[in-house]
Amino acid sequence: MTTQRWIFCLLALLGVPLQSASPQDLAPILRPILEESDLPSLVGMVFSREEILGQGAVGLRKRGDPANVTIEDKFHLGSCTKSFTATLTAILVDRGVLTWETTVGEVLKRSVRGMHEAYESVTVEQLLAHTGGFATQPPSEAWGQAWKDQGRLKPEEQRERFVSRLLREKPAYSPGTRTEYTNQGYAVLGVMLEKLAKRPWEALIRREIFTPLGMKEAGFRSPDVDRKVKHPWGHRGAEPVVPGVRGDNPDAIAPAGAIHASLREWGLFAQWYLRGEPKPLLTHRETMARLRARLDQSQPLAVGGWNILERRHLGGECVQMIGSNTMWMAIMWIAPGKDRVVLVATNAAPESAFGSCDQAVSALFKSFP
Repeated sequence: MTTQRWIFCLLALLGVPLQSASPQDLAPILRPILEESDLPSLVGMVFSREEILGQGAVGLRKRGDPANVTIEDKFHLGSCTKSFTATLTAILVDRGVLTWETTVGEVLKRSVRGMHEAYESVTVEQLLAHTGGFATQPPSEAWGQAWKDQGRLKPEEQRERFVSRLLREKPAYSPGTRTEYTNQGYAVLGVMLEKLAKRPWEALIRREIFTPLGMKEAGFRSPDVDRKVKHPWGHRGAEPVVPGVRGDNPDAIAPAGAIHASLREWGLFAQWYLRGEPKPLLTHRETMARLRARLDQSQPLAVGGWNILERRHLGGECVQMIGSNTMWMAIMWIAPGKDRVVLVATNAAPESAFGSCDQAVSALFKSFP
């Protein structure tokens, strides 16, 4: 191994961001896609295991304001947050705080009076893989209360109240019998982790993932919460959404979708997965292998919260995640067979947003074969 290669590997293991001397400017690729869309902005980055290969940002931070987005701006990751919560779970499994087979009843039965008996035997792994009995949409009463609690209670208090209501309801289906994508299972899991680790989910994510990976500027809920246009604002339709209490979904479901980060820092997490080495987040390879596995081989969803898709032109098995809180959209693709990560994000989420972001993903992969 050459000295340069050895240094790259050492820095990668330590979570230090690695960047080529001159990443390719991706703006010329992204701009035509943005101009054909109804999005305010489009940002993208391409990584290998060891460096940033390309980066670009085009468009506006906020409609009605001339400030342009930059590659350092923070974007809301929506449901891509689930992969962080899944990784946090794996970290605590690695340390023996819980197991993949730990059940909802074992952790929460004492604190949730009237828990429906069907939920008592639902496992951590089932919650992660969306087979825990929860419907895609939350019960209307529980969701309405979550909005009332937003801004009045601490995030962990909101989650406990929301989850208690969920677990008293009859499951939408018999747990373990089908897969139904939902935020509710991750909310339950978040409360379980808080109970076992005795810290709020946000503090655990920061301590166990952000800090070891060097994600110094990543945070929670919409960026720019001081309401100054220093980072993009989300948009509902054509209208900018003021950051703050109503600028995101309730904290009750934060473990399912509340992280924001620049693409550069999000890429540190994606590169960790791409490398396939447990450190610096995990100790045991078995734990990482379980995180990357599918609970149900007939479904693309992995225990880690992402989709596992076969793409021959990208070297075989790929990881995909799509996140949106209806005001932002973020997409992650990891192609180990090509040694590539592609991240794309925008600060709006009309029906056409996925098509534009997906087009950008394809264009960026083609630029780095």
